[in-house]
Amino acid sequence: MNRTSRDAPGRGVRILGLILTVVAGIPFVFCAWIALSSRLGLGSVDPHGYGLIFGTFLALVAGIFLAMVVPLMFPTARRGSAYVGSLIGYVVVAAALIISLITA
Repeated sequence: MNRTSRDAPGRGVRILGLILTVVAGIPFVFCAWIALSSRLGLGSVDPHGYGLIFGTFLALVAGIFLAMVVPLMFPTARRGSAYVGSLIGYVVVAAALIISLITA
């Protein structure tokens, strides 16, 4: 058995992980941008706060999915530490979004 046939299943998971990361990352970044720009912008940008409320909620949902699929891009040996780093990053961003929602 040569090396390329042995690495083929791992390569497929990594490609799928990359595709899912892009698919989940675009809505996450968009919703987080809406929430944070609503919080940090002038009152005329989002006078009722719906962008902040719904942007925060949708960013948290998309973010947890993103935190689960990002480590699939890494080799199997490094995937465990990638999950830890991904979840720590999610907790930091989620805390910032929730703090910005609560302090508005």
